[in-house]
Amino acid sequence: MPTLYERKAEYWTQDLADRAFEEAVKAGLTALGWTYEDHTADFERPDLTFVRQVRGKAVRAALELKEKRQPLRGRWAELARLPEQELLVLDEVSARKLLARAPRAFLLFHDLTQPEQPYVLFTIIDLFCAPKVRVQRPINLKDRRVKGKWLLDRRHGQAFTSLNGVFAAMATYLDRGMMDDLRRLEPHGPFIGETVETL
Repeated sequence: MPTLYERKAEYWTQDLADRAFEEAVKAGLTALGWTYEDHTADFERPDLTFVRQVRGKAVRAALELKEKRQPLRGRWAELARLPEQELLVLDEVSARKLLARAPRAFLLFHDLTQPEQPYVLFTIIDLFCAPKVRVQRPINLKDRRVKGKWLLDRRHGQAFTSLNGVFAAMATYLDRGMMDDLRRLEPHGPFIGETVETL
């Protein structure tokens, strides 16, 4: 029987102290002239919202930031039916925060286990359509509760070697890719390991 996972106070302190990824993203947005609001301490909004000019009009987009700092336990990969190196884990709460900002919403992972392409970008449409496994795990803060998790295949996102590539992809998506995705009649994808049957 699996043991109860207990999130210790020192883990949270360490997470809050190591903000290099967040700071790098904010510096990149500033360098591009994309004004942003920082909500990283807010539990109800995506980490960042930013403004970009699209065809002369200011549009607001949302960006949720996540990190994979170490390989995941074997049980995660077993449940996901994925090789561990392709596995990313997202809190379902984070996905729902992005949904409220759709369709201009992105999820960006910084995967420290894959240094050759550490950045993986998903649009909200990718997250909505991609195959995923949902699980819950017990948490022990003050009472016994469970937390929803999505087990994602990193190959269903776009992988980049640098944040510059990420920002270019977000700009292209906001400029034209998003509307292409919203107007497409065929299934969004293709996604690795998925077969979409024709009736």
